[in-house]
Amino acid sequence: NYIQRNAMAKFFNKFLPKDLKFWSKSSSVLGVDIGTSSIKIVQLRKEKERAILETYGELAIGPYAKKPVGDIARLQEDVLSQMLKDLLKESGASAQEAVVSIPIRNSFITTISLPVINGKSMDEMIKFEARKYIPVPVGEVEVDWWILGSPEEEREEGKERKETRRKMVDVLLVVIYKEAIRKYQNIVSGAGLKIKSFEVEIFSGWRALSFRPISPVAVVDLGASSTKMSIVEGGLLKFSYTIDKGSQFITSALSKSLGIDFERAEEMKQKIGLSSKPEYAQIIQVASPFLDNILAEARQFMQAYSRKYKSSVGQVVLLGGGALLHGIVDLAVKNLSVEVLPADPFSKTDYPPFLEEVLKEIGPTFSTSVGLALKDL
Repeated sequence: NYIQRNAMAKFFNKFLPKDLKFWSKSSSVLGVDIGTSSIKIVQLRKEKERAILETYGELAIGPYAKKPVGDIARLQEDVLSQMLKDLLKESGASAQEAVVSIPIRNSFITTISLPVINGKSMDEMIKFEARKYIPVPVGEVEVDWWILGSPEEEREEGKERKETRRKMVDVLLVVIYKEAIRKYQNIVSGAGLKIKSFEVEIFSGWRALSFRPISPVAVVDLGASSTKMSIVEGGLLKFSYTIDKGSQFITSALSKSLGIDFERAEEMKQKIGLSSKPEYAQIIQVASPFLDNILAEARQFMQAYSRKYKSSVGQVVLLGGGALLHGIVDLAVKNLSVEVLPADPFSKTDYPPFLEEVLKEIGPTFSTSVGLALKDL
């Protein structure tokens, strides 16, 4: 049940204890990504302005819930703490402090347009307007915001029906449920680690990627239980969307369609994927419609962005476990009609040359954990 990949044995800081001590720049940083089908960690250290990969690892959640590897499971906090302890031991991780991901399902991200006001009044107005968009009582969440880009002018009718102009600005709202913060504090602390900061997974994922500066980039994170989509332009998150469909659903469909157990179906998905060989035609018949549906939603998501911002996505980057599926890049190109690349987060780190091939192969699954470690390196 253990999958080890050993490589050489302003926002959430406000949630941390006041007496928390930050490590020096030369110390190691641990990125901890707790998903629905596995826990992943990456340990980095900074040396001469470069991120050095020290170790990494992944541990499947399924067996801890008496389920097959790859299956989705919801575990108690103490069990997840023990899992993390096991992973730290087996990977040889030595860092004492960690940056931890908050799942998108435990957060709320949206963009709103507001008129520009000078001074502190802008902050007050944003906080006031944010209440209209938060689906739960304000006391149950933590809120932060960023202004996206430069103000734009908008026409409006004045009292005398004369056309005037006012400057508008897009604001990115990020809302986190306090209960989720407490949960992950308990899990990570229970494993003997100190928490340096938290971050919503969608931000960590694209921090680990290299983007073209000339056009917007869509990031599609094909997780086990959901697919997260975001669009980054000029280094800023501009658009995001999540659907409750992930790569684990393919495994379940294969299991039912072929009359095999989940474990065998997961193995076939991983080894065969979307192979064009005639003997695997039935696998494609089951998997392709499901993936086509996800990619159709990705296409609509990109089109909605284009309509709002008058700018087209020029590149798509795939990450998450579903991005490892053989043939997924070609299928995405066919559906999205743009350049599609698998994520390569380890390209932002230094590591021994003999690891290059395996790190490129597994890179998409470690994008979030690499991005977390890079955050406070």
